[in-house]
Amino acid sequence: MKSIVTIALGLLFAGHAMAKDAPAPAVNASDKDSFQTVAEWVRKQMEPGGRYAEVNGSERRTIHERLDEMGKLFESRGAVDQMTLDEKKALLVDQEEINSILGKRDGDRLICTYERPIGSNLPVKSCQTARERDERRRLDRKELDRQQIGKQQRQG
Repeated sequence: MKSIVTIALGLLFAGHAMAKDAPAPAVNASDKDSFQTVAEWVRKQMEPGGRYAEVNGSERRTIHERLDEMGKLFESRGAVDQMTLDEKKALLVDQEEINSILGKRDGDRLICTYERPIGSNLPVKSCQTARERDERRRLDRKELDRQQIGKQQRQG
């Protein structure tokens, strides 16, 4: 069971270890210190401008609560291999809930669509990150609002 938990925790944070501003050491979160490093990184990335800045209020609370629960397990036991089977299960459940939320809110996840350009029946694949897509939507909305206000002022 130890190897499964270590692998699972490694998978939880594998994407984080590859990010530019991730902690320098390879993190497998199998002990208290490595978990604290990863937990701090995740919390930092939920701040504005971070990889997970799109996490909403209730999701943010859930992530903080689950990280706190996981932290308590590491505080009491120190490492995964010192935990009971029930504690390991609880750790995995918390980890899965965090992964589920972060996976949906990852600003760096790639979103690809197939669209048919005007005058063509051949679809073209277009890919962008979630962050780029959201920024494009924000800018488009801002421009539309600006144009509508200008039109109203000319008519009024």
